[in-house]
Amino acid sequence: MESLEHTRFITLNYPNLQGLRTIPLGLLLMGLTIWANRQHGPASDLTLPITATLVCLAIYVFISQYYDRTYGKVKRIITHSELLISASGAILALTAFILDTRNVIEVSLLGLVFALAFVFTGFWYWRPVKLLLSINVIIALVLAVFSIFPLTGEQEWWRLIGCKSSLLAFTFLYGLSCLICGVIAHVYFVRSLPKTQESL
Repeated sequence: MESLEHTRFITLNYPNLQGLRTIPLGLLLMGLTIWANRQHGPASDLTLPITATLVCLAIYVFISQYYDRTYGKVKRIITHSELLISASGAILALTAFILDTRNVIEVSLLGLVFALAFVFTGFWYWRPVKLLLSINVIIALVLAVFSIFPLTGEQEWWRLIGCKSSLLAFTFLYGLSCLICGVIAHVYFVRSLPKTQESL
């Protein structure tokens, strides 16, 4: 990537490249999945998930302050198309979740929505960076394969990873994917910034 294009890419994607921000979400999703997977019947005590949510929120605030203090801020204007796409994605994910809970079809629609999200993110944001694009596409392929896995005859593949349902399995995998992408994006972000005089 040429210098000018590289600078423009970093500027436009400055907040998105701060990958550590996604770690609290990944940890929360994985933690809540493990908690829900251990429940027998309706949960009566929500102390643990509420506490975990507050802790992850505090971690997110700490990480945000770390980025602002260490690397500074870049004001980025969110376009109407991005807002529309985000809202559409949320509605699509909710619809897929509801349909999956009702076992409408064997294929996991939520898993396919997650896969679509990674493909879209890869080509919308990370197309100029082959590493980030490749990681997103690989994760999308893995999620897509697991989504259609029941068609092969393995109806309860999620038990192989210790989950009670496909919903819990995909929530855990999505959280894990957030961690992986977050760390990789952060490493790329740090290495892409110009070196300071002290580090020369």
